Amino acid sequence: MKSVITGMGIIGTGFSNIIEYTTVLENSKSMLKQEEYEGKYIYTGRVHEEQLNKLSRKQEKMSKLVRMILQACKEAVEQADISVRDYRTAVIVGSSGGGLAEISKATISSEKGKRISPYMIGNMNANSLSSSISAELQLNGMSLLLANSCTSGIDALNLARILIESNQIDVCIVGASDEPICDTVIKGFLPLRVLQAGDNPLPIFGPFSGGRGFSISEGAGVLIVESEQIAIQRNASILGIVEETSVTQDAISPYQSDSTGLLMEKAVAECIKENMPTYINSQALGIMENDHIEVGVYKQFFANSKIPITSIKGTVGHPMGVAPLFQIIASLISISKSFIPPTISEEINDYYHDYPIVTSVMEQDVDRVLITAHGYGGNNGCAMIAKGGV
Repeated sequence: MKSVITGMGIIGTGFSNIIEYTTVLENSKSMLKQEEYEGKYIYTGRVHEEQLNKLSRKQEKMSKLVRMILQACKEAVEQADISVRDYRTAVIVGSSGGGLAEISKATISSEKGKRISPYMIGNMNANSLSSSISAELQLNGMSLLLANSCTSGIDALNLARILIESNQIDVCIVGASDEPICDTVIKGFLPLRVLQAGDNPLPIFGPFSGGRGFSISEGAGVLIVESEQIAIQRNASILGIVEETSVTQDAISPYQSDSTGLLMEKAVAECIKENMPTYINSQALGIMENDHIEVGVYKQFFANSKIPITSIKGTVGHPMGVAPLFQIIASLISISKSFIPPTISEEINDYYHDYPIVTSVMEQDVDRVLITAHGYGGNNGCAMIAKGGV
């Protein structure tokens, strides 16, 4: 029993739906904006209020984090053209920070002696992401939130696939939402020297730039994943097949990952088996260790085949636990539109020049895509998404 994808929805910096996201990927232009933060210049990818759907009365007190995922969910369900209450439908949402931005806001308000809203506890609760979808769609089945660092989105897909292919559920709303652009997160990352930050304005140095750092962003993505049998029965359009997923843990420390990348290689090996991808949609960020691990994986499995590799992080930034879903949705778009999106970076470091990194849109048929993801604390995730059919 295969798991297939029949719907997708998205919101991020500079795009509010799949059509706009497709345009961003095709235009080879970064959507990130440089801003000054406490004397440092950093790149961010914010979702602005005008990008969000007009509020209904019951959404007035909801956090941006929840509103983003509800908007993406609405688009995904509409594309899948499915009545989710007619099936055994689960909701599984990933998030790296959950309601961290709301906690930061509440802490600042409390320190200033301001009254805390009675809705604040609900908005701080990461589980509000999954429960809000369940409430919106009146789903009474499994509703889970996975807070598993920056692999959270791919972890949600992995669990959905397990549940569908073991016949425990028919359909799963797989989502992720993160709002990490707040004082707490930025101040936490700056001492680690992993953000692209400088005393003076700089051009965007993205993935494979020799350790210049990453750009922090926010957003939400949702996939409708269902049993292939159900999709065929209801004559759904299949956007992609979830051929394989794999997750591993370096098990070294909550503060670091394994620089050898051996457990990332294990996850990749479990996904490729005998099916090589058309290209790799890489988690490369611009962090030295992360990018080196991606190149190590490439040397191990793909060096002889010269399969193209790209990373969208210079285009849309790194939205933490949502990043894998941005990558998966980009892969589904590239399968549908027959192109490989480029890596956007002011310069590719000389160390990476021997690798076929895509730096401008590459027009070609795409049959399957390998997606890789890393998480702070040693999480690794990988998925192989293949072309579907009607």
